[in-house]
Amino acid sequence: MAVDGQSQSYPLGGTQTERDRLLAQAKQYEASANWLLDQITIQPGWTAVDIGCGPIGILDLLSQRVGPHGSVVGLEREQRFVEMARGEIARRGLSNVTIVHADALNTGLEKSAFDFAHERLVMINVSAREQLLSEMLSLLRPGGTIAVEDVDNVSWLCQPAHASWDVLLNAFHAAFHAGGGDGFIGRRLPGLLRAANVQNIRSRVTVETPPVGDYRRTHLIALIESVREKILDKGLLAETELNEHKEALVHHLNDPATTVIDKLLVQCWGQKSG
Repeated sequence: MAVDGQSQSYPLGGTQTERDRLLAQAKQYEASANWLLDQITIQPGWTAVDIGCGPIGILDLLSQRVGPHGSVVGLEREQRFVEMARGEIARRGLSNVTIVHADALNTGLEKSAFDFAHERLVMINVSAREQLLSEMLSLLRPGGTIAVEDVDNVSWLCQPAHASWDVLLNAFHAAFHAGGGDGFIGRRLPGLLRAANVQNIRSRVTVETPPVGDYRRTHLIALIESVREKILDKGLLAETELNEHKEALVHHLNDPATTVIDKLLVQCWGQKSG
């Protein structure tokens, strides 16, 4: 849980494997993020902040939309991701983007200075969710827009069902929730915004069935690798057992006859009162 204004460590770690997973994730969520930004109608010249941006988040999309007269701040707590993000920003030539190394619960950024504040898949990783929303809202000018995007694992399954899917998903949830995460936070987003007095709340829920070759089809495998050491350290699975289930599940998911129903993506947005 959060202590002294600091959020707990990122439950999935800061490994190169996790960096690659986050970059792939950003690519797969690009269409839904662009849809969201279309609804908000971000204007050239706006100031925007992406909370918990990781190695890229939606910084590239925001950079394009606010244009050369606007500015974007990417805020990230994990030092390795800060370095990765700065490298990505330089590589992509995003001159209107600045990366700030700070905690999402105590950003240190100027209050009431932003037109738009966004987080994606940050709520799922922190326990002090109300505090996170309060901090995000404090950064917005009156009437500014807040947007939150998180998943809900209620729909996540494969068909035909497979024992290795169940074993690995249960192990992932146990390791992830022990670190303060909540794989079912998506359903709570509208209520959290209402409780924070956000106005004109709108929301959308989508779910997809990723085909063979789509990153999301094998997302559980990638997540298992990100929390492998936690699973082993907590004795949730023995290493041999984990590897056997992983191999069996990879084979099952690579079969075109297997259907994967992805996690729900819940997108909510609204305006700061005043």
